Formats: sequence, C-alpha cells, structure tokens
Amino acid sequence: MPVNADDSARMRDLLASNRTMLAWIRTALSFAGLGFVVAKFGRTPDTIHFAGGLGIFLALVGLLLTILGYAQHREVLISEKAPPNAPVPLRWPAVTAAACCALSCALLAAYLAVST
Repeated sequence: MPVNADDSARMRDLLASNRTMLAWIRTALSFAGLGFVVAKFGRTPDTIHFAGGLGIFLALVGLLLTILGYAQHREVLISEKAPPNAPVPLRWPAVTAAACCALSCALLAAYLAVST
C-alpha cells in the first residue's frame, strides 16, 4: 500500500513529536537527578534544610517538565489526527515513558521530603 505525501508529512510530524517528548523526559530526569545530588550535598547542619528544599524543588521542576512535555505531545497528536487507514506511530511508548518519569520525579520529591 503506497503512502501519499500527506500521510508521509503527518507521520514525520508525529515522529518528531515523539522525539521532542523524549527530550522533555531527558530534561526532567536531569533536573530530578540534580535535585537528588543537591539534597545529598547538604551534610552540614547549616545547609541540610536548604539543600533538601532545593532538591525537592528541582525534583518537582522535573515533574512539571514531564507534564508540560506530555501536554505538548498530546496537542500534536490531536492536531495531527490521521484519517482512517493512515499509518500512525505507536502511542503507548511515549505515554509509558512520561508516566514512569512523572512517577519517578514524584517519588523522588517525596523521598527527599521524608529524608531531610
């Protein structure tokens, strides 16, 4: 079955949106990881609460970035709605990655809140 030019352009846009979603997730995980490192550096009594608070904040920024990235990805999926029988990339990998990233950021923020 040949693919016409419109289907090809739509598929290209959807795949680009998937790559952008993965970039949002990479950035979110970087913020969450940085938050963990910052929270664990505050080992003196003077800095432990500030470092813990900053670490929690960075983990929550990671969570926010994940939500924003997924919202942007979802908007592209809605705007690039394919007609019946047109090829579309799988949606579950991006949704699963976003959900795992959001859960990881939320759990890290909770862990840091309890441990500091």
